[in-house]
Amino acid sequence: MSATPPPGQPTTPPPPKPQQPSQKKQRPELDDDASRSYARLIGWLVLALVIAYAGLQMPLPWRLVTIAASVVGVSVAVFLLVRSIRRRLPVTLMVGALVFVTCFGFFLLTAAFQAVFWEASVQFDECLRSAVTERSTARCYDTYEQDMLNSIPGLR
Repeated sequence: MSATPPPGQPTTPPPPKPQQPSQKKQRPELDDDASRSYARLIGWLVLALVIAYAGLQMPLPWRLVTIAASVVGVSVAVFLLVRSIRRRLPVTLMVGALVFVTCFGFFLLTAAFQAVFWEASVQFDECLRSAVTERSTARCYDTYEQDMLNSIPGLR
């Protein structure tokens, strides 16, 4: 066997092709206006989070504020999450949006359950205000649990 290529074939190997830059989408740089708008949006989410948390600390009729603030907060946080994924915004915005969705979700669930078990929650609040010892506080929690279970038809 000879080391020469067959006739018509080049005797030198083809030159290497130049490396093309990766076709992977690069994250776009945020301009000042976009940064300010996202910062303002996060500021509104923080305000809604503070309102939702403060509403949970209030007596029951005021806890309905938590439901309203949490619904608004979840919807805005989901909007921010979707926008940050679609526009490939910085990861900190995505993580922040996920944290907001989680916090608002927990606040919404807590306030919604207290609204569903309205009467039991009102009695529990009154019992906790008058409780002085740990034993009376534990009794309040036991009574609250029993009142919630008794309010579900067909459970007992």
